[in-house]
Amino acid sequence: MTEVLLFTLAMLVLAGPTNTFDIQAELQGDYDEISQATLQFVTPSDVDMFHDVLYTPDWVFVDPAGHTQTWPQARERAIQALSAPPPDSMRQSIQKLSVVSDGVIVMVNMTIVRSVVDAEGRYGRQGVSHMLTESTTFRDKWVKVGGAWLQKSREQIGGPTVSADKSAR
Repeated sequence: MTEVLLFTLAMLVLAGPTNTFDIQAELQGDYDEISQATLQFVTPSDVDMFHDVLYTPDWVFVDPAGHTQTWPQARERAIQALSAPPPDSMRQSIQKLSVVSDGVIVMVNMTIVRSVVDAEGRYGRQGVSHMLTESTTFRDKWVKVGGAWLQKSREQIGGPTVSADKSAR
């Protein structure tokens, strides 16, 4: 009887981290999909269709000052971004995942890399090309709906940090 009890307890202990690992692996896949799709959006309907699949209808964004934006408000910024030159790459890496009663909280670092010509001389000589790397931390809330994870909110933690590498001649 003691062996059965110990075996059961061992399985419960092992099940917790495996479950968290599985959730993190699934959500990292979602973040990878979001990043790659974002780089390929062309029309407002691309943005809308993607939002309908991976976000809750009541999704909100909270900026570093604590101001909340609903999806219709944040959508306008996403649509405006379609006319800007796309980044070279985007990656969202999970830093920490915590299971809570109604879903998970994820700390994620988003890294965006862009090639720019430094017209103002901010990063050295004027007119030299640089690779800018912008990193921003977010706290995301995900909930399980109908067997799928949907993002319920995104809170930006502080401003982005930007660094420039050596000139990319």
